[in-house]
This record gives sequence, C-alpha cells and structure tokens, in this order.
Amino acid sequence: MAGIKSTDRKIKTWMALLISFVFLSQKAFSEEREYFKRKLSIILTGGYCSMKVGDINNFLKSLDNYLRETTDYEGGKIETLHYFPDLSLELRLDLSSRFAVSLGMGVMSKKGETGFDCTGIFPPYTYYRSYYVKQEIKVLPLTLKSCYSIYSSSKVHLYFNFGLAYFFSKFSLIIYESNPLMPLPVTYSISSRGPGLIGGIGFEYNLANFLALVFEAQGRYSKLRGPEGNTYGTVEDGGGVLYIGEKYYAAHNRFRPYLITSSSKPSGGDLRNFREAVMDLSGLSLKLGLRIKLF
Repeated sequence: MAGIKSTDRKIKTWMALLISFVFLSQKAFSEEREYFKRKLSIILTGGYCSMKVGDINNFLKSLDNYLRETTDYEGGKIETLHYFPDLSLELRLDLSSRFAVSLGMGVMSKKGETGFDCTGIFPPYTYYRSYYVKQEIKVLPLTLKSCYSIYSSSKVHLYFNFGLAYFFSKFSLIIYESNPLMPLPVTYSISSRGPGLIGGIGFEYNLANFLALVFEAQGRYSKLRGPEGNTYGTVEDGGGVLYIGEKYYAAHNRFRPYLITSSSKPSGGDLRNFREAVMDLSGLSLKLGLRIKLF
C-alpha cells in the first residue's frame, strides 16, 4: 500500500508540474500576442556534426581489414571520416507567437590523409609497400523548416523545428599503393544529390532587443543511392554510377574490396557482390550561434 501511495504522489506531482508548465506557457503566449509583430531574422550558427557517410567508409574499413589479413599491417590506420565542422545560415520569418518558417543553407566539409608502410608476400617474393589514402567530403544542405514554440518569455525561447532538406555532396578519394601491380594512384571523383529530412530542438536567450544567443541540436536523415562520377588509375577506368563489391586478387588467391564507376552493373568471373553504392548523410548536429533580428 505504501508503494502505491508513493506512486500516486509521484504521478500527481508530475501532473501538477505539467499543468503548471502548460499554464505558464499559455500565459506567456497570450501576453505576447497582445503586441506581436512579424519578425524577420538572420541566424548564423556553427558547430560539429556526425555523419555515417555510408559505403565509402564501408569500403575503407574492408580495405583496412584486407591489408591486415594479407600483410604485416597491424590495422586501424586508414582513417574514416565521421565528424565534420557544420556551418549554417538561415533566414527566419516569425508568422505568429508560436509558428515560424525558415530557409537555410549550410556546409559540412572535411579532409583526411593516411600514410603507412607494410610488407606484403607475393610468392615467391616479398615486397615492401607504401600506402597513401587521401579523401575529402563536402556536403551542402538546403533546408526549409517550420518552427513551433513550446515556451517563450522576455529572455528565453524554446522551440521544435522540422522540415525538408535537399543535399548536394561531393567526394574524392585517392589511393596510392606502391607495388608492381598498381603503379598509379587510383582516384575517385564522386557527386550525389537528393532529398532528406531534418528536425530538432532549439534554445534562444535574448541578449538585446535585436540579438539572441542560439543553441540547436538537430538530426537529419538522407540516403542517396547511386552516386555518380569517374574513376582513374584502374583497368576499368570510366564514368557512371559508383558500385561497391569485390574483385579477385590472384596474388593472394582471394577477393578484395573494390570500388568502380560504371555505366552498368559490373560483372565477370573475377567480380562478385556488386551493388550501387549509398551515400548516407544521416547524423546529428550540435550548433551554437546568434540570431540577428532585422525588423
């Protein structure tokens, strides 16, 4: 019985807090509506974001494992990109005390370089090899969001936002392997674009009548299938859709991870498990910035 009474008290306490919160929010909004005017603002934010990246990272992880299994390479030196600087610019129009719409654009970009040496065995010979891997990813999102205020006062503003995004991405990858079977660097130049979803929560603290400090936490979802571009430095040089799969490597009598751009799905006796690559731009962002109220 004591446990039941304790649970009842907790429920009543939470209900009282919820009712108080709703009442205070309604009171704040009702007071604001008396003098509300539409406002146009510029929001500048910057921070960091996570990104899954997709099959590019899957390929690099598989290549790392392949070298670890076929050479004296200890593994873990091929960098995969997951965390990016995230900058954005928004133009927001407050339509009422609760609702606003915004148009925005941003940029997420990062480079990575890796170099290491290892020893490979190609019976009856042993080769000393050097590897160099360089990559760059740049993503440009265009966003259209709606914002809904859940609490507002003279100093503090708390809101949800949700909307649509259209992403433009460019990716470049260079792999240099100093062995007799691959004398030239292999270069991939890939681009993709497509829609996605974006949403999160924001907090504002007014510093002045025209200026507010902004903190936002946002998530995004976008998987772009079949990015296109060109490959240089392989037997299958050419352009088209980026495919990921495996190619037979006679020196080790096994298949190794492989990327190639082609106008059709790669096939043949030395190729297997090929499919269109996917650029996965999904992830989370944490950003801090300023909201400048124009009028």
